[in-house]
Amino acid sequence: MRKKIYFYLTDTKNNYARFIDIIIYSIIFINVIDHSLMTMDSMQQYSDYMSGWDRVPLIIFSIEYLLRVYSNPKRFKFIFSFWGIIDLLAIIGLYGIGPLILREIRALRFIYLFKYEPAAINLHITFSKIKKELFYFILIAIFMIYVSSVGIWFFENPTNSENFPDIIESTWWSVVTLTTVGYGDIYPITVGGRVFASLLIFIGLGVFAVPAGLIAGAFSDVFKNNKG
Repeated sequence: MRKKIYFYLTDTKNNYARFIDIIIYSIIFINVIDHSLMTMDSMQQYSDYMSGWDRVPLIIFSIEYLLRVYSNPKRFKFIFSFWGIIDLLAIIGLYGIGPLILREIRALRFIYLFKYEPAAINLHITFSKIKKELFYFILIAIFMIYVSSVGIWFFENPTNSENFPDIIESTWWSVVTLTTVGYGDIYPITVGGRVFASLLIFIGLGVFAVPAGLIAGAFSDVFKNNKG
């Protein structure tokens, strides 16, 4: 029985699994629309109906999750896997436990639709080839964000403490500046702070361009291998 349930839930080549996925993803889609409409003032008159709808995905998602845990030959691995945790958090959110954002986290399951697309294999291979490089880049990026937060706080705090009260608050400015987004909500006003910010912008242009190059190069290698 467990093998049959596992087969019907996970084997993407059989029509039963596809049909189950269509139902699950349709409910997720309706759930996302339902929760979005609930935030509109003009739809508050239908709030009772919309809230009542939550019982449907709650029951179906709970049954699906329990069946996946029951049938999976590696239960604990599934429970603590990325998708297992996502499913569990979404169900907890539907029960009204924890922040409301947990209700919407189930929408991440749409990413899992890539399992039906052969091109997704190329994506997996691409990121597998550069995962170590990306890991070290993330460490460098975190280090740069911290250093820039400390630096801008040092220059700006004495005269601009309202915008840069501490290093933690300065982190937002560092992220926006290093990624060259530049929202302009907070900015340095001292000469030292502006010089420091100018240097960071040039550093950010170089540092945050590295992942794009790595990904492009890895994609190129994968496509060449596929053609070969």
